[in-house]
Amino acid sequence: MSICEAPAHCCNVDEEEERDDHPWYHDILQYVKSSAYPDQTTENDKRTLRRLASDYVLDGEVLYNKRKDQVLLRCVDAIEAKKILEEVHDGVCRTHVNGFTMARQIIRFGYYWSTMEGDCINYAKKCHKCQIYGDKIHVPPSPLHAMTSLL
Repeated sequence: MSICEAPAHCCNVDEEEERDDHPWYHDILQYVKSSAYPDQTTENDKRTLRRLASDYVLDGEVLYNKRKDQVLLRCVDAIEAKKILEEVHDGVCRTHVNGFTMARQIIRFGYYWSTMEGDCINYAKKCHKCQIYGDKIHVPPSPLHAMTSLL
């Protein structure tokens, strides 16, 4: 075990927001809307954007992710994703499930963002109640005692 001198950095959904105040799906939205590429894109980037955009559908001003089973999931930005995480884990649902199950619940509710599964896992790991009341699966095993009966 070692002691680190530098402080630990926590992962936060808000940090996933792009620096230019656009949501993560901005380039996809612009391409689906008007087939316009962002400035200074290479041919490889254009090909990747076309491939990514094939999984998205625009309804009015709302962008949806089209899954393989043709179910549409509404794309949300980082601020709305944080609210959804809080509501599903701590709010009305109050299930305090693990990250993978929470991601599946959010998909069943009809929402999507690109880093959803990782964000759900990190959120569940940081939940104070889950840490206190969760199963203690990381405790060292205790020795087994043989129980014999004398006949």
